[in-house]
Amino acid sequence: MTTSSTEPTASEQATDPVLVSPVTPETNATNEATAATTEAPEAPEAPEASETPDAEQTVTETKQQVELVRSVRFGRILVVFSVLGGVLAALACVFFPVNPEQHYTLGQIMGFSAIIGAAIGLCIGALVSLVLGAAAKRRRGTAVAIQSDVQ
Repeated sequence: MTTSSTEPTASEQATDPVLVSPVTPETNATNEATAATTEAPEAPEAPEASETPDAEQTVTETKQQVELVRSVRFGRILVVFSVLGGVLAALACVFFPVNPEQHYTLGQIMGFSAIIGAAIGLCIGALVSLVLGAAAKRRRGTAVAIQSDVQ
């Protein structure tokens, strides 16, 4: 701790037994004032608005009629059907023999069939998702939502 005077403060005297200074009425008053300011615990700060007790908080509840609407996840359905169509078309190529006189290999035929199968699966998935979306929209409901505002 750095002080402007050469005499140790009261807190330094209490912590260091080697430091001893003569006590005169002037230094005693100065040391007591310094000790009072440094050793006094700080007063706790006033609680903020968020820390107020429950008795001071007011809760306002409002009820509202809401409509529940179901929906279909179109993206997931389209991805599943396109992957399924591609895999099924590629596997279908394995069950048919490849003529050795042709210029195409089995891998090329499987890839081409997978692309066509994915496109067909995407179209079928779009139709299925539209039908499921129409069926889900028919199942509407109402509910009561309660909104609580705490102030």
